[in-house]
Amino acid sequence: MKEITFIHAADLHLDSPFKGLRKLPEALFQHIKDSTFESLQILIDEAITREVDFVLFSGDLYDGENRNLRTQVKFRKEMERLKQHGIQVYIIHGNHDHLGGKWISIEQPDNVHIFSGQSEVKAFKKDDCVTYIYGYSYPTQHVNQSIVDKYVKREGADYHIGMLHGSAEGQSEHSRYAPFTVDELMKKSFDYWALGHIHKRQELASSPPIIYPGNIQGRHKKEYGVKGCYYVKLQGKHAQLEFVPTATIVWNSIEVLLEENDTFDQLLMRCRMLLEQIRQDSYCTLVEMKLSNYTDFMMHDQFQHDLLEILQEEEEYKQNFVYPYSISLAETVINDSSHPILELVKTSEWTEQDVFEAIQPLFKHSLGRKYITELSSEEKKQLIKKAQQMLSILLANGGNER
Repeated sequence: MKEITFIHAADLHLDSPFKGLRKLPEALFQHIKDSTFESLQILIDEAITREVDFVLFSGDLYDGENRNLRTQVKFRKEMERLKQHGIQVYIIHGNHDHLGGKWISIEQPDNVHIFSGQSEVKAFKKDDCVTYIYGYSYPTQHVNQSIVDKYVKREGADYHIGMLHGSAEGQSEHSRYAPFTVDELMKKSFDYWALGHIHKRQELASSPPIIYPGNIQGRHKKEYGVKGCYYVKLQGKHAQLEFVPTATIVWNSIEVLLEENDTFDQLLMRCRMLLEQIRQDSYCTLVEMKLSNYTDFMMHDQFQHDLLEILQEEEEYKQNFVYPYSISLAETVINDSSHPILELVKTSEWTEQDVFEAIQPLFKHSLGRKYITELSSEEKKQLIKKAQQMLSILLANGGNER
């Protein structure tokens, strides 16, 4: 029976800036910054080891429309590795790396086939097996209308694969581009749909497979968990799918549940144990830590800052680090509603205007205004959240410190 094998990947976002992490130690930040390239190298290694017929990249190879030369040259080097092993590559461009951007274009090896801003069909032939690959690259950043009608099945192939960068109905994680429904794709009678744009791995349908592989490397805390690509084997009407991890850095979040009378040393030991439990040999981890059932002295910013620095220093030079990038207080749920002020805290919806009115005297003070700056909208929201936490704890304890 005729069969084909391929790797399906999307949303590489090569050379992502990793905003918000520049305060990390330089060596650590550089490792994180290089992680998208390292994940690509792992993907190419997998394609070569598995001897696939071709690789599909379903949009957003680059993080921005103005892709730089260094990034393009690195990508070409990996494509040349595939060429040495006779592996073809098919690429569509999405909203981040659309064809309307401004960049100095460099030539790719002849095993790389890039779809234009018009719907196209490219044929892959292996012995007596013919596969038609259908694709469309974004001519500009904003493709808000459906493009499903551009995918018209042709006769004369054993397999039909659609490459589409867009939003399935009901998806809210990303901006809505090239929208479609699963039913619309099913009606095309293709053998596989290689999707891109949504960074969370999802299998929308199994017959035929309609797949979001997610991105190959998480870039911030919302893109948590192991990331990677799919290895696919089509054999007649049967499809075999295998998720292949590629991320060298994984984002995670853990809750540190404390006992009522925990000392600092006991808290530190709990944190160390939890970090050790999630350590992996195959990748590094960036961790957001949340303290739960905390006591009053843990609420101070300086305490959280010092604890974070201690844990960070212990992980900074480890090869498979589990590096905590933030420590914060978990939201507290208070069951005792007998205190009228506590009930008010729980039900009141404080606004940014409330914060503005509360702190306005500081900005009018002759000395204070010299040393403080206006708070951003996000800082005001964080201030409200922290004030609610502090009031809840104090009122729940009868106003007394533990």
